Amino acid sequence: MSNKSRTQNSARNMAVEVTQKIVAILFTFVSRQIFLQVLTVEHLGVNVLFVDILAFLSLADLGLSSALAYNFFKPLAENDEIKLAALSRFYSKVYKIIAVAVAAIGLALIPFLRQIIRLETDLDHLEIYYLIALINVVLSFLFVVKAGIISADQHRRIVTMYRMVGSILSMTLQIIVLLTIGSFMLFLLMPLITTLATNLLMARKASKMYPYVRHKATLEADDKKTVFKSMKSVSIYRIANFGILNTDNILISTLVGTAVVGKYSNYVLAVTNLQHLGYMAFSSVTASIGNLVATESPEKRLQIFKPMQMSSFWLSGFFCFCLFFLLDDFILLWLGEEFVFGFYIKLLILLACYLSITRLPIAAFREPTGFFMKTKYVMLTAAIMKIALSIFLGIHLGLVGILIASLVTKLSTFIWYEPMVLFRDYFESSAAGYFYENILNLAILAGCITIAYFILPWQEAAGWGYWVLRGIACTVFINSVYFLRYFRTPEFSVVVGKVKTLVKK
Repeated sequence: MSNKSRTQNSARNMAVEVTQKIVAILFTFVSRQIFLQVLTVEHLGVNVLFVDILAFLSLADLGLSSALAYNFFKPLAENDEIKLAALSRFYSKVYKIIAVAVAAIGLALIPFLRQIIRLETDLDHLEIYYLIALINVVLSFLFVVKAGIISADQHRRIVTMYRMVGSILSMTLQIIVLLTIGSFMLFLLMPLITTLATNLLMARKASKMYPYVRHKATLEADDKKTVFKSMKSVSIYRIANFGILNTDNILISTLVGTAVVGKYSNYVLAVTNLQHLGYMAFSSVTASIGNLVATESPEKRLQIFKPMQMSSFWLSGFFCFCLFFLLDDFILLWLGEEFVFGFYIKLLILLACYLSITRLPIAAFREPTGFFMKTKYVMLTAAIMKIALSIFLGIHLGLVGILIASLVTKLSTFIWYEPMVLFRDYFESSAAGYFYENILNLAILAGCITIAYFILPWQEAAGWGYWVLRGIACTVFINSVYFLRYFRTPEFSVVVGKVKTLVKK
């Protein structure tokens, strides 16, 4: 596939996904505000915990969804319809088994729910609430293959559009339920209904786009070995990733309290929604990178990576600088003073945000190259270390201890190991420049925050108008700094050239 086609598909995917995320952000913040006005922070904590518990259950697919995309890239690039039909048939059978397994494991967890969820006052129908969320997850496994082949074929925007419509409808119905009935049970039922409808329509679309996947083709023994080999690596990676990224709320609930989970989730919601905007931009090019890795040289891969690296550094600096000066006042104006955390918790959240955004280019190359096979045990070590350290520090320091444990674990393990493997094995180059640029970027960001914090007159936002003006000032200042840093670099010229080309088209 030509660079032109890869660029066009990546741009279309990115435009749709960013639009979807912006719409979702607006609906989510409105929904959260109404939720806390009608229900309680304990209800919010329960809802957030369900997400993490069900993320744990989703590990039952053993990373098959990531292996699916990885194994679809090559036959799609070669238009191998027989291989695609065989892969689709194989994955469909496996996912049906997984759906049954997830249902069984999910039901087995019911007796332990009230040990995980610590509430000051008892919540009736907790098990029914959990069952509704469980059914939603189980049904979603039945549609993974159809969505996976569309995304792997560089048409991720189609999947995103279906999910955007379903998400908007779901949140609209949830808001109506909160304002009219105030029922937590019906609030949880709305996503179940809309997700099922969306997946059925998306599966129908995939069948029209790829009618040959319904042909009766059998996956050869060697291909099955390849699938299971990649699946083994991805499963270890996913289990480790869950331990690193999805255990915070469970640990906070168990060690500190479920109400704190609800309060903490408001900060996470504000930060991760910005992170996801960046994630959408990079994930939209994953399928194109899969095509690139299959057809281009290591030098060409590195040429594509460098502008992505520059973009992630700029984006991380922009987001974290603005969040440092705007986040607390946003929570204050949005929900009230009782939901505002102290300085150190905010700082730890922003450091985690910075690391997540700067790793986006690494993540974009993870599945297409398959380098997760070489880093899985480092990730597993990190997960074990993170959970153990979180329990120890959480008992002694509470929420701050859990956040420190997460940060220390990342910095001491995969933050440096993954880039080293990617550069060494897939770019055939040293990662020293990457690490140098990362440290320099963090130093520039810290310097900008220090200068702005001690020199500029900051005061508590009296209203949304003042908050917006402060946001504009932050945006102009930090982007001016990054423009001066990058505007003479080759990477900046590449990014500007891509943007100009896409705007013209």
